[in-house]
Amino acid sequence: MSILQIEQLSKAFAADILFDPFSAQVGPGDRVALIGDNGVGKSTLLRIIADLEAPSEGAVRLIGNVRTGYLAQTVRLQDEGTLREAMRRPFARLHDVEQELRRLEHAFADGNEDPQLHHRYDDLLHDFERSGGYEIDARIRSALIGVGFTSDQFDMPVHVLSGGEEARAALARVLLEAPDLLMLDEPTNHLDFEALDWLEDTLIQFPGALILVSHDRHLLDRVANRTWDMAFEEVTVYNAGYVQSRALRDADRERRLNLYAQQEDTIEKYREFVRRTKAGGKVSQAKDREKKLQRIEKDRIERPKDSKRISLQIRLAAHPGKKVLSLRNLAIGFDEPLFRVQEADVYREEKIAIIGPNGCGKTTLLNTIIGERQPLSGTCELGHNVKYATFSQRQEGLHGRDTVLDAILSRASLTISEARGLLGRFLFSGDEVDKKMDSLSGGERSRVALALLSLVEGNLLLFDEPTNHLDLASQEILERAVKQYPGTVLLVSHDRALLEAVTTQVWVIENDTLCVYGYGYKEYRRRRDEEASRQKKEASPSRAPIQPAANKPSRGSNASREHKIHRQTLEADIEALELQMQEIETALVDASASGDAQVISELGIKHQTTQQTLTDKYAAWNDLADPQGD
Repeated sequence: MSILQIEQLSKAFAADILFDPFSAQVGPGDRVALIGDNGVGKSTLLRIIADLEAPSEGAVRLIGNVRTGYLAQTVRLQDEGTLREAMRRPFARLHDVEQELRRLEHAFADGNEDPQLHHRYDDLLHDFERSGGYEIDARIRSALIGVGFTSDQFDMPVHVLSGGEEARAALARVLLEAPDLLMLDEPTNHLDFEALDWLEDTLIQFPGALILVSHDRHLLDRVANRTWDMAFEEVTVYNAGYVQSRALRDADRERRLNLYAQQEDTIEKYREFVRRTKAGGKVSQAKDREKKLQRIEKDRIERPKDSKRISLQIRLAAHPGKKVLSLRNLAIGFDEPLFRVQEADVYREEKIAIIGPNGCGKTTLLNTIIGERQPLSGTCELGHNVKYATFSQRQEGLHGRDTVLDAILSRASLTISEARGLLGRFLFSGDEVDKKMDSLSGGERSRVALALLSLVEGNLLLFDEPTNHLDLASQEILERAVKQYPGTVLLVSHDRALLEAVTTQVWVIENDTLCVYGYGYKEYRRRRDEEASRQKKEASPSRAPIQPAANKPSRGSNASREHKIHRQTLEADIEALELQMQEIETALVDASASGDAQVISELGIKHQTTQQTLTDKYAAWNDLADPQGD
């Protein structure tokens, strides 16, 4: 059963074709990865499906009463009031139901015995319970914590939120809407690791249909079970997830290449036969082959097109000594320390992931290592013969009115011809090399930075978010280049696929301290998730219908005795309150059926008070389970 049907849909701007007509359908449980190079029209296609832009031809049909939710790349909440209040918008109907329940309770308290009102109260109460009205506050809290807010931010005015905070809040709200068809355009922007993991789990469990545009390969790999691939003005539909669709695409291309080669071989043989038979006077045989040749030419198979890809090889300078970097009693920060490093050593050929919450000081650490910022205390020493090269997310110097060609020539001893050749390897050809730097897209500027990186000979590479703005194929090329690089790498990145593929060690900034783990990011995640799962089982209340805010790594297994006692007390309170809520709700239904206005009014007030107490207890319990809640 499909809830969305796309029929011969196409889009063009004058003579510029984005995609030729294609058809597809989406059903409940389908999670579609919409992929393609930068600029092929993914966001435009998503806007057409969301009915925010008109197609050139074809139609998009929603089957039945389908509720849709859409998150754009750049979004404004356009709300007054607080963050918490903005999250209540998806529950406006339930809020109205709750208000009506309160009004009816007051009417009963004033002595109104109208049986019709009692029946209406009974219907509204069942509707409120069935629709999750008693879980609204818990769901809002879970979503906001999931995308990275803390409980003390819930009552912030919306108008003071930063752009990144507003984007995270918009993501939380569209998820709270729980639509039948959810459309997300780059939802991972501005999310830290914990929020990325939470979003993955949320989308995997999402019961509706999903269409997802993202540069996060890890997210696509785990979430998608369908793939729409936009390339060469076509949309190819695969009934497979992201990784499997790449294998299907490559196999299909190989098959078409073989057919093309066989066709060209047959055409050449027929032409040669015609030449020889005509020369020998065998005109009838020649005409027969000419007819066959005409039929082949009429339905001639075109050679499969090749996408242009960057060509990246990172050069290695002379080998350094065995120890590349040594950190001792280091305090990193500005006026006050952001975090401290007691002891950390980096050895030749290590590839180290540096991870931690947004704003914890990862970039500041890289700047301290290369001497751009002095440590507040302690030592940071590069080893013998170490020569570093950097790739910065800020891409300093790659702005302004210089052209792309000027940016290369000013930083390398190359002729104009050599510089053009280099830029050609990074997909700048013809007049594109004369583009001004301040007119480039994020992806184009990243390609210039990678071109410059390919010219530098270093044996210690410091990467700061290198895959930002790169399309999926360019990310994979960068990943291969880093894996093949025989030097040492320090890597700050939210690209979990990259970290899992290349790293041999993980540095985690947590609790104002840098902790060193002697294994790669994939193993780090496995151990962390295993420990978090174990602790969650130990900490979970015996009956908990409301889910904890997020799956977040625990600080450790040695919680203090006082902490454990407090948690156990809260769990007992929660269990008792849940039983009390069930008893009140049962009593409310009975009182409504019997028409006892006085009891209904008293129980309604008691229900509100108990619900608020339960919400507060869950908030306190979540804070104990959440490593950032203490």
